[in-house]
Amino acid sequence: MRGDNVIVGQTGPKIKIAGAGPSGLTAAIVLAKAGYEVDLFEGRKAVGARFIGDFQVIENMSREEDALEMLKRFGLDTNFFIRPVRQALFFDHRLRSQEVGSRRPFGYFIRRGSERETLDRGLLTQALAAGAKIHYQTRIKPEEADIIATGPATPDGLAKEMTFTTSLPDTVWVLFDMNFSPGGYAYLFVLDGIATFGCAITRDLSRINYYFDRSLQRFQELTFFPIENDRTAYSFMNFSLKASAEASGRYFVGEAGGFQDYLFGLGIRYALTTGYAAAESLLKKTSYDRLWKEALGPAQEISVVNRFLYEWGGNRGLSLFIRQAGRGDLQDYLGGWHRPSWWKRLALPILKWGWQRAGRCAHRLSPHWCRHKPVSSHPELGPIKP
Repeated sequence: MRGDNVIVGQTGPKIKIAGAGPSGLTAAIVLAKAGYEVDLFEGRKAVGARFIGDFQVIENMSREEDALEMLKRFGLDTNFFIRPVRQALFFDHRLRSQEVGSRRPFGYFIRRGSERETLDRGLLTQALAAGAKIHYQTRIKPEEADIIATGPATPDGLAKEMTFTTSLPDTVWVLFDMNFSPGGYAYLFVLDGIATFGCAITRDLSRINYYFDRSLQRFQELTFFPIENDRTAYSFMNFSLKASAEASGRYFVGEAGGFQDYLFGLGIRYALTTGYAAAESLLKKTSYDRLWKEALGPAQEISVVNRFLYEWGGNRGLSLFIRQAGRGDLQDYLGGWHRPSWWKRLALPILKWGWQRAGRCAHRLSPHWCRHKPVSSHPELGPIKP
């Protein structure tokens, strides 16, 4: 493994990381603090450049460990915007609302992008302070990297988001309607006058603009809100199951390795966890595959079954989901979805067989499982391949 080769004149082994997203930066922070010489190669002109200051969520229901405790265990400081979320308003396809809440946060809002107080800028500051170096607008070949953190290669889900300023009070709204966001959901988050509206889908990806516009109109039916200083952007969700996330001594982390929760498409916790696991593997000379499987393997597999239930139930199923979510503690309820059960374990191989993609795909992985989807195209994004 190249990560074990000590470079003369350096304080520790030399590590090259392709990509400076949350997973790559987490690995860089841990390794640089341990005395490794770390070089990050980022293809864009800044960290977080594909985001627009939008609010995203670090989910806090799939594990017993609170996300803040996880960050502390990883040695990461919270030098970025992070705010717990304990309450929300869910809407079904008839716009019937249900208040939901939890004692402990069921998620933490963070912001993504190149701006101050974003997760990306905060992690970058920590990496540089630890001694890591970053090279912007520079790409290296996968075989030249020790850790590959280059983000999603192909969309298994697609979101269009808009950030804007508004006079709305703090708001956490989620609309579950397959007619407006097939396979996904639409959402409006407002914190301190800054808003993120988004539409996330897992089917009919080429029509994301159509669904985004329809969902926005649907939210305006609930309450009219002014939109000022708006910006829009697209983001992908990348998901796969694999026996190994290693290839010739290189580690795939974050969405480059298909690490994602398939139920709601929330992947930041997975990105941070796999970045930390890759660093720990190099530091302790232990198996990366063993570390990420212990941390994420069962939950990621179960999320395939959860994804099936989410889609199979349709709008009636989502209405039932919303009502049940409001009957107790939301974190406990969603945590139950993520816990393995005997019947989910039995259903998993059947679903994998039914959804298996035959032939090649665009995931940059060794043999793996990913879901079959038809090829489509998008007027702005170009071909969208399965």
